[in-house]
Amino acid sequence: MEYVLIQKEGFKELYLNELKKLELLTSSELIRLYNKQVDIGIVGVYRQAVFIVALRKVFKDRFNQSPVRVKDNVLVSLTSKVKQLQHSLYYLNNQPVKA
Repeated sequence: MEYVLIQKEGFKELYLNELKKLELLTSSELIRLYNKQVDIGIVGVYRQAVFIVALRKVFKDRFNQSPVRVKDNVLVSLTSKVKQLQHSLYYLNNQPVKA
C-alpha cells in the first residue's frame, strides 16, 4: 500500500484544512480513521494521500509516533491496524509502532 505523492497546486490549503479537522478529533477517532484507511487500502487518489499525510502529522504530534510512513518525502505508505495502549500506539499483534 503505497502512493507517490507529488504536491500539486493547492496542496498546502488542502493539507492544512485536513489538519484542522483531524486535530479536533479524539485519539480513538483518529485511530478508527487510520484503521479504516488500512481496510480500504491506498486507492491511488490524490486527496486520500493528502489526508493520510495529515493523519501522520496529527499522530506524530499527539503520540510522537505514527503508523503512516513517508519515504524520501514522496512515498506514502500505510502499515497495519493500530490500537492505543496508555499513551502509545501498538499494532494489533501488540508490537509497538516505531516513530
